[in-house]
Amino acid sequence: MSERGAQMNKITDARYESFRKNLEAVNGTCVRAARKKIGEAVAGIFQEAGVKDACLPETPLFQETGVKEALEAAGIQVYTDHIRLHAETARGGISEAQYGIAELGTLVQCRDSADERIAATMSEVYVGVVPGSEIVETYDDMFDLLSGLDPIPNFVGFITGPSRTADIECVSTVGVHGPIQLFAVVVDDA
Repeated sequence: MSERGAQMNKITDARYESFRKNLEAVNGTCVRAARKKIGEAVAGIFQEAGVKDACLPETPLFQETGVKEALEAAGIQVYTDHIRLHAETARGGISEAQYGIAELGTLVQCRDSADERIAATMSEVYVGVVPGSEIVETYDDMFDLLSGLDPIPNFVGFITGPSRTADIECVSTVGVHGPIQLFAVVVDDA
């Protein structure tokens, strides 16, 4: 957890509700989970969406909280290596988001890991896991935070809702350049 996260300790109910409401406004879905329940929350999301296989770049958080084991216990095939190969066919993808923006319902990835970016963009059903203490209120707050990082990551990605695009006639299509469904699991730090 960052120094800023340690100072915030945990997300407030009001900030969580703002994040949730704004994510749902762009057709995303949000759930809140205790740190030790991340795996159960993700497994429940995938079971409800009918996901039978998923790419999971293993991070210390996911290893510590047994996400892979929880998914396997729910009957979900989990790919933790060769993510590039499996992402083409696996319906689900899970990765960490380091930050969130409440006013937009946006997840923010700030890591150089290609596997985490692939899981976020190539899956049909994507679950981003974000620490509640790392959700800031506004877009400007996020840029203040990012400008203070040393070093600034080589990759910073903003994820706001499922992929959506439109053609010249304004016919909207979901899922062309990314997930059809996006879920955020906001982790209570306390």
